[in-house]
Amino acid sequence: MRRAALVIPAAVMAFALLAATVRAEAPALDFDQGVNASDVLKAAKAAAADSKVGKDVVVRPLYRRYDRDCVNFTIGADDAPQTEAVWLRSTEWVQECHPTGPNGAQTCYDRPGYTYRERASVAIRDRGRLFPWEYDSFDVCLEGPWLNIWSRETAYEYKTVRGGTYNGGFVLSPVKKLRMKPDPAGIRVQALSPQLAALFRDKWASYYAGETVVLSLKLRKSVPGWFDATLLERELSFAAAETYGVDFMAFAGEFSQKLEAGKPYYVEYSFKRLSKISTDKLQKAGESDKVVYQPAAAALGR
Repeated sequence: MRRAALVIPAAVMAFALLAATVRAEAPALDFDQGVNASDVLKAAKAAAADSKVGKDVVVRPLYRRYDRDCVNFTIGADDAPQTEAVWLRSTEWVQECHPTGPNGAQTCYDRPGYTYRERASVAIRDRGRLFPWEYDSFDVCLEGPWLNIWSRETAYEYKTVRGGTYNGGFVLSPVKKLRMKPDPAGIRVQALSPQLAALFRDKWASYYAGETVVLSLKLRKSVPGWFDATLLERELSFAAAETYGVDFMAFAGEFSQKLEAGKPYYVEYSFKRLSKISTDKLQKAGESDKVVYQPAAAALGR
């Protein structure tokens, strides 16, 4: 008897070849028993799911970070208590990794994600009195969707009435007065004579009436091409006044070396205030102009 030939549809044949390629252990096709196309398709899908080739292309996000954008607002004693708005921008960065070889090797990269934009401003409600040299300074930062405000240096302790995430229009209200550092430019040397008498002027003396000023002084000799020499270091206390006079010749017995006529000298000075108004932090103010020393007798003979 003649045996009938088995005709296999092309689609079924393709599924059979795919299953054999992906997984060598896939069930063998018995053409004498007939072919169930559904079984072949299921076997091919299962083999593909188990294949490591498919898993190698999976990209895994590891973590996100955000750029931080900040602006400083400084409001002086005579300024309006409302700043102009400033745009801040923060970009999200997503690190993604994918396997690239054996032993868990990975390739990672950062890609930009969403960019957040917010307008930031500061308004002070019911602002208290400030002394002329005082100010309020705040930092506002955007990091991702989060907006925050910090006091850098302020004349008052403030609480936030309004503002924060998704709202950069911060409104603040004073809680209590704080002591700030004194004005570093509040005391300046006005003159240094050739006989080494110095005069200092206090710009804010009227606000510190009844309080104490401490001048920290160094008398120095200018030595071109070398280190300047320090002849005297002294702290002197004064009741707050418009001017303070210091005759360095009154301390000549304490000089580390003799004065030399015709040589340049100058004064380096700092100060602090012992006050209920300001902190007692030492303020490095500066130095006087250099003067050529002339002994008093020589000056009189001219």
